[in-house]
Amino acid sequence: MRRKLSWTFLSLLALIAVLAVSCQAAPATTTGTTTTATTTTSKPATTTTTTIPEVKTTAPSAEKPQYGGIGTIALGADIQGFDEATVGHTYLYATHLTNEELLTGNWAIGPAGTGEANFILGGINNFATKTGALADSWSIPTLGKMVFHIRAGVHFQDKPPTSGREVTVDDIIYNLKRMTTAPRAYINTAYHSLAVGSVFTGDNAARTVTIEAPISEWANLSTLYPDYLFIYPPEAIAKFGDLTDWRNACGTGPFMITDFISNGSATFKRNPNYWGTDPVGPGKGNQLPYLDGVKILIIPDVSTRMTAMRVGKLDGVAEQWDYVKDIIQGNSQLQYKQYVADSCYAIAMRTDKPDLAFAKKEVRQALTMAIDFNSFKDQYYSGKAEILVWPVIYTKEYAAAYVPLDKLPANVQELYSHNITKAKKLLTDAGYPTGFKATMITYNNPTFTDVAAQFKAMWADIGVDLTINAVDYAVWFSRVSARSYDELLYSWNSGIGTFFKMINFRGTSQYNVSYVNDPQIEKAWTEMQQYVGVDEAKLNQLNAALMPYLLEQAYVIGKPNPWAYVVWWPWVKNYHGELQVGYYNLPSYMMYEWQDQALKKKLTGQ
Repeated sequence: MRRKLSWTFLSLLALIAVLAVSCQAAPATTTGTTTTATTTTSKPATTTTTTIPEVKTTAPSAEKPQYGGIGTIALGADIQGFDEATVGHTYLYATHLTNEELLTGNWAIGPAGTGEANFILGGINNFATKTGALADSWSIPTLGKMVFHIRAGVHFQDKPPTSGREVTVDDIIYNLKRMTTAPRAYINTAYHSLAVGSVFTGDNAARTVTIEAPISEWANLSTLYPDYLFIYPPEAIAKFGDLTDWRNACGTGPFMITDFISNGSATFKRNPNYWGTDPVGPGKGNQLPYLDGVKILIIPDVSTRMTAMRVGKLDGVAEQWDYVKDIIQGNSQLQYKQYVADSCYAIAMRTDKPDLAFAKKEVRQALTMAIDFNSFKDQYYSGKAEILVWPVIYTKEYAAAYVPLDKLPANVQELYSHNITKAKKLLTDAGYPTGFKATMITYNNPTFTDVAAQFKAMWADIGVDLTINAVDYAVWFSRVSARSYDELLYSWNSGIGTFFKMINFRGTSQYNVSYVNDPQIEKAWTEMQQYVGVDEAKLNQLNAALMPYLLEQAYVIGKPNPWAYVVWWPWVKNYHGELQVGYYNLPSYMMYEWQDQALKKKLTGQ
């Protein structure tokens, strides 16, 4: 009997925090060589053909916001730290409530405002969707250089040792240097060339911070420093050594942490001195946040999460259809929005070994064509899935960088047609008329081995005898991270925000798992780099132009991605399914939402 694939969003998000931590995103859309937070007005492009989302949500509310209430959400994995110098940025769920970055996602262009962005996926990082946080404006005088104007009147939270003092230019410089020199800091370890090549200059009188790096590191500079680096008070680090203890957490954010129980919960109270105001809607100009506090419950079991949601213990959840369908269909008051996750799992092949079959395009195409993608979609996901998810998925913010399957050339569409006769001919043309034997490494987990078994059965129809080598998680993870395998590996890819870096199919990072080294791709990459931070529309256009060629090469075989759903109760106001406002900024949206407490009591008695 087939087993339903059971990735839930929040447990998957915890995994993505490990797997997609290198995902960097698209740059700004500008009309020249300079852009500022206050003048960037270009809109993310859209396409005319893609899956129409299933949505039940309200338009931006005309109700006057109310202060008060506690927002309650759940995570499927523990909060693993509070200091970016010791723990990877995407693990720091709590820190997005207590600390801030130079820039953040622009709430005013999301569903609460103009609707240009959805702010669901973590990998959205183009400047056209950003606004100032600790920096109130920015400029790009030339590629390789960014200048940030540091906002005046922003204070650290009123607790020792900062006692509510104002943030300075020196604080920003300190944190930039710390994240590029601390032995365990992500930027230093994963992007060491950027770290050692960066120069930081501060001007206290002008309240500016200038960051420069070699042109070769420009794409990394523009995506790592602005919206992927928390600002901490230097004196707290001097006093405590680091901020790994939650009791020492201190920032400028909308909430202050008051309690943390590992694998249990995290509790926050409203920062009464927060600088931010509501940028749009009937509450425009109101001091944020609206909520008195936030409670994050750590609930690894999806059934337990859904029970908590059903009885109103949670304000909302984000899960696959199989888990939410009962409560959606059983409660007409619930609001929801569909989306597709910002990454996918895929079969990688050693295309760099000329003695292996995978070095030949015809073999890779035959393997792709032998897979019944519609069967995966229909049987595993009840038809609620997207087939074309590698190397990028469709998302509103990057719509013009994506080419829908039905808009690709006929020869590329044919690769997804499950044509066994044509697949056998391709193998024969490549010199394998009777097929061949191969071994694929995967994680020894039913979710993974079920998929591998389906690949094995489908490939048997064209004479490919697949041996599945299922290993424990530590071994699998190390193989994926090091690209250490002999023939085939069931792996992951980076999310949408990396598209202009092309790390999924070029270079030596862990995401180029198929060891792709293609001159045509290198040519496209070189052209694309001159538009990073300068012309978002051009970046999208170049990526879309490359897709037919790239997909025709069949370097990677992506598995369909299931739809997931954000579901929330109607007492949650000024909310429309947002999950991450900015680059991997879960759950920063909570500073904008407010609660109709009378409605909540009416529906739940609580």
